[in-house]
Amino acid sequence: MPLYLDETVEATKMAISALRANKMRSFLTILGVIIGVTTVMGMVSLIEGLNKGMMRQLASLGSDTIHIRKFKPGVFVGEFPDSLRHRKAFTEEDVKAVMSFCPSVKEVAPLNFTEAKLKYGSNETRTMFIIGSAPALSVTNELSVSQGRFFTETEVDHRAQVCVLGQDILSTLFPHANAVGKLIRIGNAPYTVVGELETMGKFLGQTRDDMVVVPYTTLFKKYGKDIDLYMNAKPTSPDKLDAAIDEITELLRRRRGIPSNKSEDFGIFTNETLMDLYHKITGAFYLVMIVISSIGLLVGGIGVMNIMLVSVRERTREIGLRKAIGARKKDILWQFLVEAGTLTGTGGILGIIIGLSIGKLIDLATPLPSAVPLWAIILGFSFSVGVGMFFGIYPAVKAASLDPVEALRYE
Repeated sequence: MPLYLDETVEATKMAISALRANKMRSFLTILGVIIGVTTVMGMVSLIEGLNKGMMRQLASLGSDTIHIRKFKPGVFVGEFPDSLRHRKAFTEEDVKAVMSFCPSVKEVAPLNFTEAKLKYGSNETRTMFIIGSAPALSVTNELSVSQGRFFTETEVDHRAQVCVLGQDILSTLFPHANAVGKLIRIGNAPYTVVGELETMGKFLGQTRDDMVVVPYTTLFKKYGKDIDLYMNAKPTSPDKLDAAIDEITELLRRRRGIPSNKSEDFGIFTNETLMDLYHKITGAFYLVMIVISSIGLLVGGIGVMNIMLVSVRERTREIGLRKAIGARKKDILWQFLVEAGTLTGTGGILGIIIGLSIGKLIDLATPLPSAVPLWAIILGFSFSVGVGMFFGIYPAVKAASLDPVEALRYE
């Protein structure tokens, strides 16, 4: 038979009265539950905050940018295998073919990379990541120039020694001057600054304003075959992203002579792939969180069962009196189950408050953001109540099974 709401309310009131009567004992009993739920709330708030921050940062990189590399990120574990390192690089002809024969592709930017220090007068940077590319990079990676201009296709064709600099580089080399038109040294070679990039902020805590972009042909002239060529692409519209990936994949398979029964020897991915990889990493943290919180809740549940058995013994005469005046077995059973659930539910509420407070403090004191979805709060509270009611079953059954006559005689 279903239990009525007023019976549940009455049982809850009795449970709260019992908690108030034994404050310290109740607190020590639910300490494990508090620790478990606090762990859950704290970890969820940090992980969800990081997820949202990661999504915002990936969106700032260009939500529909297609990355074409030798392999996808996260495809190996441990030492980097030679089979991936020695894959065939892309060519300038590949870049032209993708642009010419993939109708869903709006723009393709060739990419190569090196490292060097930048110097202007007595000012010098640390060793920086130098990006070689073409004007198409401003489209594929959504770059904007605040002063001057991006270098041109003509400058790319003539392997001109020109560059575009990010704001961090500018503040180091030109703290009080306009950089456009100035001659700097990248490594041991002179380059003319033709443009200043707009501020781009940070990605995963690392600044994006230390960007240095030069013509990719200029890097090839200096380093030859010591550096590889890659590509970034942009679809004609966001809804053409999958079509563009399919077209690029099919074209490169043909150009690289890959049989239909073999997998690609290159990797094509988007920022969504990076987000999936990030979720796999945070999933490991969730697993650790579940293990730690489960231990806390298990300890709390055992404590609840122990204290409820003590409570049954202490209130044996009360149980006998209630039965003598008409309380049914299910009424006694429900009373003790609600009391156990109220006990751990209180611990769950305290754990939620402490966990959210810890997440907020970390948010205020560090660059790590925090965010707690409503489902996490509901799940934390429901699980804590469920633990109490599960571990309270045995004491509740024992209380409900007491013989009223024997109970009234109990001293």
